[in-house]
Amino acid sequence: MEKKLKVMIVEDHHIFRKGLKMLLREMPEVTICGEAVNGQEFLDTFEKMKPDIIFMDIQMPVLNGIEATKEALRRDPELKIVAISMFGEEEYLVSMLEAGVKGFLLKTAEEHELKKALTLVADNKNYFSDELIPTLTTSLVKSRNKEEPREPELREELTRREVEVLELICKGYTIKEIADKLFISQRTVDGHKANLFRKAGVDSSVKLVTFAIKNGLYKV
Repeated sequence: MEKKLKVMIVEDHHIFRKGLKMLLREMPEVTICGEAVNGQEFLDTFEKMKPDIIFMDIQMPVLNGIEATKEALRRDPELKIVAISMFGEEEYLVSMLEAGVKGFLLKTAEEHELKKALTLVADNKNYFSDELIPTLTTSLVKSRNKEEPREPELREELTRREVEVLELICKGYTIKEIADKLFISQRTVDGHKANLFRKAGVDSSVKLVTFAIKNGLYKV
């Protein structure tokens, strides 16, 4: 029997949490391993639950989704967290992305979109609700203009291969998957990734993705 995907829900609104659980329970490949009504309750319990994927609300009492995500990923960098968002929460999207989430799912999403998000994130890919992509891009550009008005351009031009590697990193592909897709060695991919970090002036994949979106190097 194939192992079920363990999902945890962190959401303070009872009605939405109940609706999401109903949708997930209709998926035979998924099991709900736990739930929490705020970020602190999540941090107190997630290590026992051992979830594969976490759906994380952004605005919650006691501890919000941004701080809960940062702390959870500090404890376990392999966690896969998807922010669940409402329209009107644009100001928080960049913060959640920089905290390390694997993507965003709109709270009004249909069942097929929920399944797509689960499939991609379980496979270590990124997922963004189509309706949120323009908002996310705009928010990233505004963040750049507001916080970093003199943000430098790339230190050097990217090669064609570096552009290909960057796009796959932004999509959430692993080093091995990038190597297989481009028919090159993992060591070569590591070299391209190191060059991308240097040229963009960043020190992590999350910062590289953020830089790429802000500067129009990758269209989400």
